[in-house]
Amino acid sequence: MKKTGAWDLRAIQPKDLAKELKQIEQKAELLEKKRHILTDTISVSTFMAFLKELEQFRALTSKVGAYGSLTFAENSANQKAVAEMSLIEQSLTKVSNRLLFFGLWFKDLPDKKAKELISHSGDYRYHLEEIRKTKPFTLQEKEEQIINIKDVTGVGALNTIYSLLTSQFHFTYKGKAVSQEELIVLARDSSAKVRKEAYHILLQRYKENSQVIGEIYKNIINDWREESITLRGYKTPLHVRNVANDIPDKAVEALLHVCEKNKGIFQEFFEIKRKKLGLKKMLRTDIYAPLKKEKEKKIPYGEALDMVIDVFGKFSPEFQQGALKIIQANHIHSNVQKNKQTGAFCSSVTAKLPPYCLWSYTGTLRDVSTIAHELGHGVHHILAKEHSEFTFHACLPLAETASIFAEMILSEKILEKYPEKAKELLFYKVDDLYASIIRQAGFVQFEIKAHEMMKEGKTIEEMSSLYLSELKKQLGNKVVIDDEFAYEWCYVPHIFHTPFYCYAYAFGNLLTLALYETYKEKGQGFAEKIIALLAKGGSDSPENITKAVGIDICSEEFWQKGFDVIKEMIEKVR
Repeated sequence: MKKTGAWDLRAIQPKDLAKELKQIEQKAELLEKKRHILTDTISVSTFMAFLKELEQFRALTSKVGAYGSLTFAENSANQKAVAEMSLIEQSLTKVSNRLLFFGLWFKDLPDKKAKELISHSGDYRYHLEEIRKTKPFTLQEKEEQIINIKDVTGVGALNTIYSLLTSQFHFTYKGKAVSQEELIVLARDSSAKVRKEAYHILLQRYKENSQVIGEIYKNIINDWREESITLRGYKTPLHVRNVANDIPDKAVEALLHVCEKNKGIFQEFFEIKRKKLGLKKMLRTDIYAPLKKEKEKKIPYGEALDMVIDVFGKFSPEFQQGALKIIQANHIHSNVQKNKQTGAFCSSVTAKLPPYCLWSYTGTLRDVSTIAHELGHGVHHILAKEHSEFTFHACLPLAETASIFAEMILSEKILEKYPEKAKELLFYKVDDLYASIIRQAGFVQFEIKAHEMMKEGKTIEEMSSLYLSELKKQLGNKVVIDDEFAYEWCYVPHIFHTPFYCYAYAFGNLLTLALYETYKEKGQGFAEKIIALLAKGGSDSPENITKAVGIDICSEEFWQKGFDVIKEMIEKVR
C-alpha cells in the first residue's frame, strides 16, 4: 500500500466553476417550469419521471457542493478554496430555493393521492414518507426560502468561522510547532508530565478563544431555538435531531437513561486503571494513559492499510472490496499538514461515486482504528450504492454501525497480532468505549442544558462551569479534573456543526456491541445479515432496519446488553 498523501478530487472538480454553477441554475429553471404538472391528479408515470429528474439534479449539486467543502477541509488557509466554497453555498442555496415547491406540494397532497404515489415509487418510498412526516414542522414557501438564505449567511457562516479559527490554531510543544492531532497523540503519552502539558497547551488555546467560540455557539443555539421551536413547532431542541434521524424520542430517552445509569462502571474501570498505573490519584489527563512506559512503536501507513484490508476480507469479501474501491480511487487525504480540518470523516457525494475519507495519520494504533472506522463508513456507502440518491445514505445513528463494527473486527486482529499486549489492548478498548459512549452521551446532556441556559440568557463562563460540573459527575469523585477542562467543549466540532449528533456514537457503539456478540456466537451466517442490514442504507426507518435483526431500539433492556458486554471486558482487565 502507498504512503500517506492527498486525495484526487478530479471526479468532482468542475472544469469551469462559474460555468457549472450557471448550468445548474439553468437546470433548476427547467425543473421549475414543470411546476404546473404537480397537481392532485398527476399520474404515477409523470410523477416518477419528475422525481427521477430531481434525483439527477441532486447528484449534480452534490458533486459541486462536495468539491467546495473538501477543498476547504484540506486547507482552510487556501483563500481560493474559501471563496469558492462561499460562492458554491450561495449558488446552491438559490437553486434549492427554486425547487422547494416539490416538497411543499407533496406534503399538502391529500392522503389518498400521496399513498397511491408512494405505493408505486419503488426505492423512493422511504424518502417520500420522510417528506410527509415533516409536514407539521413546515412553513410557507417564501418563509422556507428566507430560512435557506439565512442559514448560509447565518449559522452556515458561523460554522465556517469556527472551522477557520480552530483549524488555524498553532501549538508549540518544547519549541516545536505541532498540529492538534500531534498534540492529542502527546496527550496519550506514557509520561504523565507530557500528557498534562499537552492537555494544558490544547485547552489553553481554546480557553484564550472561548469568548469568540462561545459567541459562535450561543448564536448557533439561538438560531436552532428560534427556527426550530418558535417557528416550526418542534417540542424540544433534541426533538429536531430525532425527527431528522427518524428515531423515536422514546428510543433516545432510553439510550441516554441507560448511559446515565451505567457511568459508574467506567468510574470503577478508571480506579482499576489508576492502580495498574501506580498513581496516587487519577487525573483527567491520565484516563487515556497507556499501561506501558515505553514509547508506542509507529506503524507505517502501508502496513496499517494492509492490516485493515486483511481484517475486512476475513469478515466479508464485500467489506474488503468496498474499502479497496475507495483506496484505488485515491479518495483519501491522510497527510498531517497545517490548516487541515481536525479529526476525521468520510464524505458521501453520490450513490455511485466512492466516498472521500480524511484523516491525519501519525502512526499510532488509534490511527489504525481511525482508518478502519472511516473506511467502515465508506463500505456502508458502497454496500448501499444501488439505492437512489435520496435513500442510499443511512441516518446518523445507523451510519455509525459499519464504522464501529469495522473497529471491533480490527480489535480482534490486533489482539491476535500482539497477544503479549492483550490485556493492555483491552484497556485501550475500554478507554475507547468510554470515549465513544459515556463521553458522547455526556456531550448531548451538556447540549440539552446549554440550549436551556442560552434561552435563559446565561453567560459563556456559566456554560463552561456547567460543562466542568457535568464532567465531574460523569467521572466520579476519584478522578481529579483541572479547571481548564471547563473549556473542553470548545473543541468538539459536532456540537457546532451538527447539534445533538453525538448520541449517534453511543447508539452505534451499543448497537454494534450487540451485533458483534451475535456474530461471534453465530459466525459467518450472521455476517450475511449484517451485510444485508448495511445494504439497506437509508431506504427504511432505523426502527424497521434494526427489527430485521431482532433489535428493539426503544427498549432499555436492549441498550443494557451493550453495557453488560463492557462489564465483562472490565472483569478481564482486573
